Amino acid sequence: MSPLPEPGHDPRQVTVVVVSWESARVLPECLEALASQSLAPHAVVVVDNASADGSAELARRSGCEVIENSANFGFCRASNQGWARARGGAVLFLNPDVVLDPGYLEAATAAFRESPRVGFVAGKLLRFDRVTLDSTGQFLGRSRRTIERGYGQRDEGQFELPGPVFSVCGAAALYRREVLEEIAPDGEVFDADFFAFHEDLDLGWRAQRHGWIGRYVPAARGYHLRGGSNEALRRAVVPRARLTTLPDPVLRHAVKNRYLAMIKNDTPLAIARDLPFILGRDLLLWAYLGVCRPRVAWGVAIDGASRAGAWKKRRRERGGR
Repeated sequence: MSPLPEPGHDPRQVTVVVVSWESARVLPECLEALASQSLAPHAVVVVDNASADGSAELARRSGCEVIENSANFGFCRASNQGWARARGGAVLFLNPDVVLDPGYLEAATAAFRESPRVGFVAGKLLRFDRVTLDSTGQFLGRSRRTIERGYGQRDEGQFELPGPVFSVCGAAALYRREVLEEIAPDGEVFDADFFAFHEDLDLGWRAQRHGWIGRYVPAARGYHLRGGSNEALRRAVVPRARLTTLPDPVLRHAVKNRYLAMIKNDTPLAIARDLPFILGRDLLLWAYLGVCRPRVAWGVAIDGASRAGAWKKRRRERGGR
């Protein structure tokens, strides 16, 4: 028989952190699904990034703990605020445009019982049509591209077996408390320099470097609108995100954050092994940016502060190396 978890570290006690920004149209269904879970959340914390549509009041009326920000702090910083209020032994970071099946938390937390080193769990996310896959876990491409396995494919049962994952899509990402305490002793679970995009890959990569492993649980099912209340962003990313459709601010973060994740987590040996794939992607990327999106290219090129911050975090985690 496994020993009982320490008080406050039972992974079946899940705090759900929802970051809201102009989410009043999608938030009610998200919160209703949480209230219907067979394993009730230990707490639900909604962090609202200065919405003007009443999202914060809606969450408060639903009985959630609410943190109201004075501006849009982005997904990462707001998620860290929610983590600071988390209780129990696990945290689910959940987008407001995700609706979970009633058995999601029950099925997902069961993966923690497989091994004490299982630190993060990905469920099976589909679109709202219930037939198109959104994510069955994240993987790292040799070009250092984030791969959302199954993205845009029709669900035909091809991902019905549990297995390992590199990281978890931030739309519905479940972590054991000990993971977050170990890799972010300063409370910065998600790197605030990312603002949004690729922060989930960075977190999974960091967790793996500390010896934690991730699991995919197909029995934990959820449905992701992707893009939420932002109509322009939703048109850009559904059915498949492309460089040519992403708005400039989104593309700038996506490009910048790939490099930040590499600076913080990659190794010289791995880069040397995969250099042809990395350079091949970068040559195509920067040719496109230089010709078609020069403002994005310039914004990434001059953002030396973020890169310097990533190097500093890398050295700090490695004891100065």
